[in-house]
Amino acid sequence: MRIFVPKSGTMIELSNIANYVTDRISSNNITLEEYVTTDCILQNKIGREVATNLPPCPCSLVRYKKGDVLVANIRPYLKKVWFANMNGGASSDVLVFRAKDGHPSAYLYAALLLDSFYDYVMQGTKGSKMPRGDKQQIMNFKLQPFSTDVEMQIGNLIMSIDRKAHLNRQINQNLAA
Repeated sequence: MRIFVPKSGTMIELSNIANYVTDRISSNNITLEEYVTTDCILQNKIGREVATNLPPCPCSLVRYKKGDVLVANIRPYLKKVWFANMNGGASSDVLVFRAKDGHPSAYLYAALLLDSFYDYVMQGTKGSKMPRGDKQQIMNFKLQPFSTDVEMQIGNLIMSIDRKAHLNRQINQNLAA
């Protein structure tokens, strides 16, 4: 696969390819499987596990959809990111990104997997014990612009690698057991 890399100097901001999701859903309308917190997104970009419990009281959650990208906003250096493979609700400490029309969600995921993204987020954090990313600053993260076709190629490649890595982790867990 041949990927075109544009001339250096031409950059776009994350806000050009994605929005924060602000749609809401009641915690009464989701299952444990569909609930995402910062605790159930795994560090070092390896996905998520099922949450251990739902919120103790009914509350409003961010409604995510299949194809959205969820990033834990507490302690961004832990690099917690998940590509949603279902619909559900996320706690307020999880940022939900949705690709804008014309940009593949898999490419957005690839962009949010970059170590440079987490380094950038850490530059704007607030708080020392439990640093949080600055939502405005995050959307200013700079990316190389690509055509939609190239974004699709990059996204498909990253999703393929991600699936293979997940399969390898499962094999290793089975061997260890």
